[in-house]
Amino acid sequence: MKKTPIYIVSNITDNVLAKLTIILQSLDMKIKTVGIEAVNLEPEGIVLIDSRKQDVDQHGIPKCCAEISRKHQLALIQVEKGSVNEYICVQMGIKAAFYSDIETDQFLKGLRCLVNGEWWFSRKVLSQTLASLFENMSEGMQHAMSPTSPPLTEQLTKREKTIIKLVCQGAKNQEVADSLNISPHTVKTHLYSIFRKTNSRNRVELLNWAKQHTLAYQLLV
Repeated sequence: MKKTPIYIVSNITDNVLAKLTIILQSLDMKIKTVGIEAVNLEPEGIVLIDSRKQDVDQHGIPKCCAEISRKHQLALIQVEKGSVNEYICVQMGIKAAFYSDIETDQFLKGLRCLVNGEWWFSRKVLSQTLASLFENMSEGMQHAMSPTSPPLTEQLTKREKTIIKLVCQGAKNQEVADSLNISPHTVKTHLYSIFRKTNSRNRVELLNWAKQHTLAYQLLV
């Protein structure tokens, strides 16, 4: 297995994580336990987020996932059955959800997939999510080409596109403000306009919107 760095983010220290660490170290893998604030400072690798005792969204996904840099591959560990929406996981770029009852050999098999840049979800989840994305992308293109509606690239200002890119990379309001040398209040004003134009209610929906439109490929590179 490639020596890709693996970072474990957890709010718990117990025998479960200790056992996991020992198993990975026995395979000569580079393991490091880090805080959510520090993981983005680490070199590119795989981030395993312990789902236990995390603040989650309406889909059961830890909210801290939005703060992880896109340079990392992201996976959830110690997930309880039925607690997360796998389709939303895929849309958010989460490569795997390892459930708490997974056998060690299956976990290592899934980890190998991540090391190779692959996903560890069922074919059904991946195919249906892809079909949904293409359907929404098609609708977005039809809307953009409608004679009564200006193209999406014209609806969004240059500053709004920049903010969308930063938000999709996990930047918070203050970080966006610092990056663009504007006030947090101005960022909120821009976000209100962006949410209205993209028909999004929050950052998760904005991320999904970006991934469902051809504009995403310009924004997220």
